[in-house]
Amino acid sequence: MIPNAEYVNNDELCSVCHDTYVHAFENNVHRKESCEVCHGPASRHLDTRGKDPGTILSFQKMSPAQRSEICAKCHEQDACAPGNEWRRSVHAHRGVACTDCHIKNHYNVPSGTPKLTPSPIAVESFPEDWKIQLASTFSVEDKQREQKNDLPPLRGTSNNLGAIAPNVCYQCHGEKFELEEVAHPHQIHGPNSLNCTSCHNAHGNVLPSSRKELCLQCHEGTSPNAAWHSSTHDIAGVACTDCHNPHPNTSVQRVVNISHTSVDRPNRLPMSVNEPKACYKCHQKIMGLTGLPSHHPIKEGKVTCSDCHDAHGQAEGNLKEPTLNMVCYKCHADKQGPFVYEHAPVTEDCSICHEPHGTVANNLLRQPPAFLCLRCHTGHRVNPVTGDHFGIPVADIDGNAALRPAYYSDCTQCHDQIHGSDHPSQRRAGALLR
Repeated sequence: MIPNAEYVNNDELCSVCHDTYVHAFENNVHRKESCEVCHGPASRHLDTRGKDPGTILSFQKMSPAQRSEICAKCHEQDACAPGNEWRRSVHAHRGVACTDCHIKNHYNVPSGTPKLTPSPIAVESFPEDWKIQLASTFSVEDKQREQKNDLPPLRGTSNNLGAIAPNVCYQCHGEKFELEEVAHPHQIHGPNSLNCTSCHNAHGNVLPSSRKELCLQCHEGTSPNAAWHSSTHDIAGVACTDCHNPHPNTSVQRVVNISHTSVDRPNRLPMSVNEPKACYKCHQKIMGLTGLPSHHPIKEGKVTCSDCHDAHGQAEGNLKEPTLNMVCYKCHADKQGPFVYEHAPVTEDCSICHEPHGTVANNLLRQPPAFLCLRCHTGHRVNPVTGDHFGIPVADIDGNAALRPAYYSDCTQCHDQIHGSDHPSQRRAGALLR
């Protein structure tokens, strides 16, 4: 406040020097308020005829926080409610004041003027800065229809002191203007009439609801989002905007990084997920596995995460099928069977033997074949008297050093149909082949 100053409560005295502002203020949304409500007690300013500095509150000389606090005296429970979110907002913390967006504090709206925009043709005679402000209001089709006297009802304008989104937002976020030019469902002024304020609260922080619940207002119940609430991602607290960029880069990539081991080619659709990079933000262990010698060709660009996983699904591990085996069989149908002689782990779970994201051993095996088989099978260490499980006498492998390298090098040299077979087992010199 101004020290040693008192309220005069007489706007007519202000009009002596500020006649333009006072008359413009007569039809302002703030017209019921006195000049001193915003500019403080004016007695000293009047006594000195404005010659002495600091005798009146000047918005041009106040800091952004001070200007905002003047507004908050009356608007603390309005758009900035509850609890005046403005003070905790990103805008306030970055030095934005109310008057940086609400820039027409003394603008004049003549009495009786309807809340409608001027016609598209009339806009052509406006000053250039006005044209920019109204450029997004009319389409070429509107102008053509007006010339034919077939203009639809004019769209309403904002009465919030000039803070008309998205144009006022472009003062600081000019790079977002390209979102008006991208043809997709989230296009600004597009088919769904979205605007900056559709998702953002300019007077507060972007709340978690803007990152998920707001998206589900339009997308819930539609494929592929029907199962989102029971999905692994939702249970883990993942939001839509963690994967989908709401402000995508719409420019076409000029240079693509292609090498003999990887292809970096982001999707061109504006709201699509850039796989696998978006997935690797959380699944860093998987990123490491895909770089091992044996891996699905993800970094080569032949397979993507969404070929097996549904990010919006409810199956275990967000798989696209009820079981892991059914996912694998989409590409490896020859392993599905049914077989007369089935290998139990194969029908139970492919991941018992295979790590689908990458391994050091060949064929995505968790271990080299001999070590992997010996996790469940004792091999050929049997008593030569009682024989094997067919009752056939075999040599004691542990007692015969010459036979050990042959039997323990690679089980698949003999047992080559490890996923199952329709042929009966063949017996050769006491060995079991399948």
